[in-house]
Amino acid sequence: MIDAHVHLGSIPSKGEKWGNFEEYKKIAKKIGVEKYCVVPIGLPNNFTDKTTPDNDSVLREADKNNSVIPVYWFNVFDLPKTLDGRYKAIKLHSDIGEVAINDKRVVDFVKKINLPVFVHTNESKKYSDLGTVSSLANKVDVPVIAVHSGSVTKTFFKLDNYTFPKNVYFETSGIQYAVILKKIYKKFGAERIILGSDYPFGDPRVSLAMIETLDPSEKEYKLMTKENISKILNIK
Repeated sequence: MIDAHVHLGSIPSKGEKWGNFEEYKKIAKKIGVEKYCVVPIGLPNNFTDKTTPDNDSVLREADKNNSVIPVYWFNVFDLPKTLDGRYKAIKLHSDIGEVAINDKRVVDFVKKINLPVFVHTNESKKYSDLGTVSSLANKVDVPVIAVHSGSVTKTFFKLDNYTFPKNVYFETSGIQYAVILKKIYKKFGAERIILGSDYPFGDPRVSLAMIETLDPSEKEYKLMTKENISKILNIK
């Protein structure tokens, strides 16, 4: 299996750190996750100061661990001219500066870098709802993965209002209720769903349990937990 959404680092809160990558690797090994797409952890100061998380930490980890698939966290306020060729995808978190997923700066960068793009979504925020995902996907020629798949309850109802091109995929972490994923599965099929945990905020065991609520066939399970993301990232 491949976990398509993992953060390298811990969540700081009142002097305590929640989660760590060593813990994640133990969980992954226990449940059979062989590879994981890794981005740096976004710290509170990154969001308040509109700064970029430590992408280099991911490459350093990848040098030590061949299970790591590096993903670059990009920030429209600090865009690089080029990317290290080891990155297999890029990620946008629109809460840094409340930048819309379909903002021209985002579209232009995705076109320039020409790698699959993960985008943090939240249906309760206009700048990161699934409508902006559809808009971005219609403007670029790469896969667009909706991290959290809209997340909140209203996603269930608003899914009927959107039309998604075939380069949009839906990731499993942070979805508030199983019925949201069930509706995505019914509308788009297992071919458009990707396992992701959002560790340390989430847990791959929870995301796998969400997938199991779909009662998928063996073929569908393999698509969602490995084959879809392998094809997107060209992983052999």
